[in-house]
Amino acid sequence: MFNPETGEYSDVPPDFVPSNITDGRTKPPKISLDFGDTFFMDSFLKASGLIDVVDAIDYKNRDTLRAMLLFYTLSGMANCDAIIWYKGNVVQHLYPKANLISQRISDFLASIGTPENQMAFQTAYLKYVREHYCKDMNLLIDSSGLPNGIHFPLTCKNVHNGKVSNEVRLVFVVQKHNGLPLYYRAVPGNIVDVSTLERIFLHLDSLGVNIDSCIIDAGYNYNDNLDLFYDESHQCKIDFITRVGANDKTVKSLVKEVLPSIESKENFIKYQDRYLFIVKRKIMVGTAQNNPANLYIGLDFSRMSDELHKLIKRAKNNAFTCDEVFEAMQTEGIFGIVAGKDYSTEEILPAYYSRQDAEQIFDFAKNYTKLMPLRVSSEETFNGHLLLSYIASCAVKMIQLRLKEANLFFGSRFEYLRNQKCTVYPTRIVTDVPKKEANDTYKAFEMKCPSVIPFKDGILKYTPAEAKTLPKAEKIKSGIKKKEPENRQNTGKQSFKNKSTATTISRIARGRGRPKGSKNKKTLRREARIRKYQHQIETGSLYLKTSI
Repeated sequence: MFNPETGEYSDVPPDFVPSNITDGRTKPPKISLDFGDTFFMDSFLKASGLIDVVDAIDYKNRDTLRAMLLFYTLSGMANCDAIIWYKGNVVQHLYPKANLISQRISDFLASIGTPENQMAFQTAYLKYVREHYCKDMNLLIDSSGLPNGIHFPLTCKNVHNGKVSNEVRLVFVVQKHNGLPLYYRAVPGNIVDVSTLERIFLHLDSLGVNIDSCIIDAGYNYNDNLDLFYDESHQCKIDFITRVGANDKTVKSLVKEVLPSIESKENFIKYQDRYLFIVKRKIMVGTAQNNPANLYIGLDFSRMSDELHKLIKRAKNNAFTCDEVFEAMQTEGIFGIVAGKDYSTEEILPAYYSRQDAEQIFDFAKNYTKLMPLRVSSEETFNGHLLLSYIASCAVKMIQLRLKEANLFFGSRFEYLRNQKCTVYPTRIVTDVPKKEANDTYKAFEMKCPSVIPFKDGILKYTPAEAKTLPKAEKIKSGIKKKEPENRQNTGKQSFKNKSTATTISRIARGRGRPKGSKNKKTLRREARIRKYQHQIETGSLYLKTSI
C-alpha cells in the first residue's frame, strides 16, 4: 500500500482483495472447471465440523484461508502457481474473495503462522478430536527430518544413520487408537530426540492432555526420559514401550546370557508372517537404575538373513578380518524392546508395531499435503506453511480412516474425483456424471453429488449433507470391529440368515485373482505327470534303462 499524503509504503492488509481488471491481455474465464475433488473436500470439511476448527485461526480473509487449505490438500503445485490452480478450479466460485496471487501468499503464511494462531488452532483441534473421535490418550511420538537449505535458525546440521544434512526436526504426537495426529512441533535440526521428550510432555500437559500410555522411538530411549514414566514410588504411571539402541550395555550383557538357550520351543512365536524367538527378563531402568521394567530380547530369522547378507557385503568392501566378521555376526537379527508394564511375548510385537501409524502421518504430510519440499524463505512463512500442511494432514487422515471402514483404499481418490468436471453458466453450474471411482467415494461418506448448483450473489451456494466420518468415541471404545479392507489376497466373507431355517450360512465371495489354495495349470500338469510315473512304477509298466 502507498499513502500519497505521507509518501510511505506499508503491508497490504489480509482482507484486501484485488479488483479484476479486464484488458486485452486478460483471458476469458474458463467454462469447464475441475469440480469433484474440491466439492468433496469442501463438503467434508463443512459437514464434519473441521472447518469451524480451522476458523479458530485469526485471519480476516476467510476465503483465502479456506482456498489455501484446499490447495494444500488437493494440489502438488508450488505455492507460486496457486493462482493457476485457482483459475482452473471451481474453488474460484466457492471462495471468490480469495487472494492467491504469488506476491500475497508469503504474507498469508506469515500471518497464520504466528504462535497465537498455532495455539488457537491446537486448542480447538484437541477439543474436536475428543468430541468426535477418541477420548483416550494412548499416544505415539516420533520425529522426522525436513531437509532444506533455508537460512533461518531452525535449519541446522544433523547426523542420522551416518548421513549429514541440513534440516529442521519435526515431532508428531499421534493417537495410538486411530493414527490421528494430535500435536506437532518443529525444533532445530541439530537437537537430538532425547532432548525433546520432556518438553513435549510439558506442552501436552499444558494443553490438558493426560497421557495414558506412550510408544516412543529408540531415539527417545534415555535414562532421564525413562524416569518421566515413573512416579516417586517407582511405579510405572504411564505405560511405555520403546526399542533398545544397538549399543545398550544392558542388552549386550543379557544377549550373551540368553543367546545359547533362546532357540527353544517355549520361546517360539509367530507374528504375522514372521517366526521369532522372544524371551522376557526383568530389568531396572532410569538414571538411578531403580525403576522396574520388562526387557524383551528377540531373534528374528528373516531379519538375520538380511543383515548377514549386508554384513558380507561390508566385509568384502572394507576388508574385514575373520574375527571382525564373527564378532559382528553375534548380534545380527537380535533386537530388544523395553516396556514399563507386563506384556506376554506374544503381545509385545503387536503393541510396539502400532507405532507405524505415526510414520504414516509423515508419509501423508510429505507426499500428499505439500510439506516437502520447503518452498519458503523465512521462519515466519515456514511456521504458516507447517500449520497449513498439518491441518491438511489431519483432514486427509480422517478421510483415510473413513475409507478404510468402507473397504476402500485412499490411493488416487482425489485424482479420480478431479476428473469430474463442471460446466459454468451465468446463473448456475452443471456437474458431470461422476464415474464409478468418484461415485464410490461419495457413497462411502454418504454424500450426494448435486447435478446443478445455483449462484447466489455471485457465489455458489449449497448445503452439504452430513458426511459420515467415524463413530463417536463411545462407539469406538465399545469394541466394534472394523471390516477388513478388500484386496487381491482377501476375497472377504459374507454371511446371511435363511429365514426358513433360521440358520446362518457363510458364503465366500469370488474376488479378483485365483482363489486361495487353488493351483495354476503348470502345477496341475506337473502333479499329473508325477502321479502317472508313480502308477507306472507301482504296476511295473515303467522300465528304467541304465548303462554302466
